[in-house]
Amino acid sequence: MFAVVLAGGENRRLPVTKGLIDIGGRRLIETILDRLGTHFDGLAISTNEPEKYFYLGVPLIGDVYPVRGPMTGIFSALSWLKNVEGGAKDAFFVACDMPFINVELAARLYVERAPGWDVLAPVWQGRPEPLFSFYSTGCLPLMENSLLAGQSGPTKLSLRQFLGTASTRFLEEKVVKEIDPLGRSFININTEDDLKRALKIVFSVSPGEKPARVQPEGF
Repeated sequence: MFAVVLAGGENRRLPVTKGLIDIGGRRLIETILDRLGTHFDGLAISTNEPEKYFYLGVPLIGDVYPVRGPMTGIFSALSWLKNVEGGAKDAFFVACDMPFINVELAARLYVERAPGWDVLAPVWQGRPEPLFSFYSTGCLPLMENSLLAGQSGPTKLSLRQFLGTASTRFLEEKVVKEIDPLGRSFININTEDDLKRALKIVFSVSPGEKPARVQPEGF
């Protein structure tokens, strides 16, 4: 079973590559890969900047369409997975800026998989979480149609909209809370304020302190 880390974001609200942010001596993407490695046999990274992640020694998958957004990364990774040994039918996808992923929750999603679905997504605060979900290769045609439409106009679906058009199974919020009561799996880092809040959780420090180091581009 494969897990894919989506590391193709544009980092428009942070001056650095989010996956390379250093918290407590570990880069975010290293922490995520370590956690996923306890439950998944295969790991890969979706990125258009492979030079930043060569050192991790896992497969690196570039986008096959020039359409921005995580859907492109998911589509590209699923297309690649179809050709790996054994022909994987699905994979778990998570964003590279989610420092508190709960692998037990990912394992529960794995157990809940069933034939005939395209996506299996957990629900938190009444909304599905598409960047902590399983996607099946069965959704490739529908996803490709959306990406191709997005090349010619503003018709590309968001991932949450896509879940409404695909055959999606949802893990109920009450089940999610049994495993991750605070929903920390879904915390992501998009801004400096998000980073400060994450540091407060990790180190129990005030938001004004800076015990973490943000790696400069090109490091």
